[in-house]
Amino acid sequence: MTEQGKYLAGVFFTILYILIASTQSVMLNIWLHGVNVFLVVGMSFMVVTMVFATVGFVRQRSAYSMLFTQWRLLVALNIVSMFNWLFYFLAVKYLEPSVAVTLTQGLGPVSMTIYLLSKGQPVSLVTRSCHMVIFITAIAMCVYTVTFRNVYTPYTREEMIVGIIIATLCSISITATVVISKRFAVGKIPASALLSLRFPLLIAVCLGILYFQHGVVVNSSILFAILLIALIGVSASIYFLQKGIELATPLAVSTVLALSPLAVFIIQMFNSQTSFSLTLFMLIMIIVSVSIISIIYDARQLGRRAREGEISLSKQ
Repeated sequence: MTEQGKYLAGVFFTILYILIASTQSVMLNIWLHGVNVFLVVGMSFMVVTMVFATVGFVRQRSAYSMLFTQWRLLVALNIVSMFNWLFYFLAVKYLEPSVAVTLTQGLGPVSMTIYLLSKGQPVSLVTRSCHMVIFITAIAMCVYTVTFRNVYTPYTREEMIVGIIIATLCSISITATVVISKRFAVGKIPASALLSLRFPLLIAVCLGILYFQHGVVVNSSILFAILLIALIGVSASIYFLQKGIELATPLAVSTVLALSPLAVFIIQMFNSQTSFSLTLFMLIMIIVSVSIISIIYDARQLGRRAREGEISLSKQ
């Protein structure tokens, strides 16, 4: 395959990831109204763990000895992964899918900027300005959602505010996951082996909460839906994203992922219970556009610094 072919294939796989993840967000918002969240999360990730454990055991058995030497990082990854997915499922339950995804993913760069600045690492003025615009727009979107969009959900304004807090915490936990996962990537830990050991704490917490709950409904239709979520919504989407990262450039992947809130907004329009909002659309477009500007600017800065480094080496 040519370099251009690899690039286009990577973009295609990333778009597949967005389509699956966005559709899942909309469907979960509808379906989770009458289903126990902890049952769905716990059983879904039991299946996901078994899938990746099988792949890891067959193809990457030697990687497990490397993983267990970094058990502290593995425990940390389990903790942040637990918050990632619990907060995500709760956010899409209590908020419009487009709002939930915009907050969980759109605020991620803002959290990362705050983290980098707290570590004393440089962040360009353009990037900081872009992320400030994202932060202010996100606040405006939250106020608008609670004030005007509550009539389109079965939840009270108080529950929507809780959903907003959960979605914001989810974005912070995603940032922590990126930081920890990067440590494993540097150590060349295979993705399948890592994913097979990433969710035991999440499963244990969900099953532990379920043990103390009464009246949990479990039937064949719920189990079938959980199987679809596990195999397509989580396992397949993670695989497609990993292939996209492998084949395309980081800029291409980041730019396509920045379109996620817009994709969810478009897909949720097919739900007859959700009314189109020009204001919400404009707020999401601002966040998406500014995110793409920030990504492209940072990529060009990295390229410029790399070229300057090559020139300085050639002069020596």
